Order: sequence, then structure tokens, then C-alpha cells
Amino acid sequence: MVKKIQKIVEKTEGSYRHGNLREAILLASLEAIEKNGVDSLSIREIAKTAGVTHQAPYRHFKDKEALLAALAQDGFEKLYQEMSKSVKDINQPIEKIIALGVSYLSWAAAHPAHFRLMFSQNIPEFEIYEGLQLAANSILNLVLQVTKENQDEKVIRNEEARSLARQFWATVHGVTLLFIDRQFKPLKGDLKAGQKLVHEIILNLINGLKPR
Repeated sequence: MVKKIQKIVEKTEGSYRHGNLREAILLASLEAIEKNGVDSLSIREIAKTAGVTHQAPYRHFKDKEALLAALAQDGFEKLYQEMSKSVKDINQPIEKIIALGVSYLSWAAAHPAHFRLMFSQNIPEFEIYEGLQLAANSILNLVLQVTKENQDEKVIRNEEARSLARQFWATVHGVTLLFIDRQFKPLKGDLKAGQKLVHEIILNLINGLKPR
């Protein structure tokens, strides 16, 4: 990973061509968080890993919180891409909502440190980062869209759609956190078992939301 990061940033005659410096800093930061956790993240060490001066990261991030916000935004954007891809070729709304849940858990299982950061308390000024808010809201809006499709097909009752979408997201999110933290002991971190569990839980939730 370090070699990959350093290839992104090229040093020439004492100056840096840093068209990709931002990407290099994000990659180095994510690697550091995966190894040692977010609390130990040091911008100076990140700069060293990326092979740039310790002041270079500040060209893109004013402080550590801004760097974490950018990482979180990147995570939400990538998660959204995976979730969108999972429903691209599915026509049945009920299968779509299941696919969203399964892809959510699958992405988090593949990127647990990144996923935890996205929902951590390390970005207390969350609301000032417009890009981060938009990226996070894109997840809810995707779930909301599929929730409405299920309502249109009379799969679930016609209550306030945003509230129902939050129920789906909250349920899958809780299961996902328990799974990546290995709290479901019988599953032993088995991805297929986790995906099956999400599938079953969403079906149970849908059954409880059938039109009266």
C-alpha cells in the first residue's frame, strides 16, 4: 500500500506535482486507521507515508477533522455505488430492498474501519461538511426510492415513506455493526451467513409492514 501511495505523488526538483496528492493522503490515512485506529491518526505521519512535506496535506485539509470528513464522504460515496449497482438489474421491489441490505453489509464487511469511521463521533461538526451530508443522504434517498416502489406494489403499507426507509436502514445498520464486530458468535464472521441473516431479517420486517 505504501508503494502505491508514494507512486501517486511524484517528487521533482524539490517540489511536488500534487494533482493526486489528495488521493494519496486519503489512501495513507485510511491505511493508518485500519492499522491503528482513528484516534492515533497523525497528519504528520500521513505526510511521511505519502512522501510529502508535513505541510502538504494542509493544502487540501485544514485540520484532522476535515481529513476525517473527507474520508467519511468517500466511504458513503463508495457504499452508494455498491448499493446502486446491486439493484441495477432487479425489477421486483422486494428483491431490491433485500439487495440493498445485503450489499450494505457486504461493503461494510470488506471495509470495516472505513465503515466505522463514517458513523463515528470523530466528526462532531458533521453539518458543516456539505459534501459529506450529501453523500450520507444519498444512501437514505436510495433506500427511500426503493421503499416507495414497495409501497406502489402494495408490498408494504402506505405509511410515511421516509420513516419506513429509516426503519429499513436502521435495522440493516444494526445487524451490520453486530456482524463486523463479531457479535453474532454462531456466524463467526462468515459473509454468506451474514448476508443470509440480512435477507431473513428484511423479509421479517416486510412481513410486519404488510398492508392491513
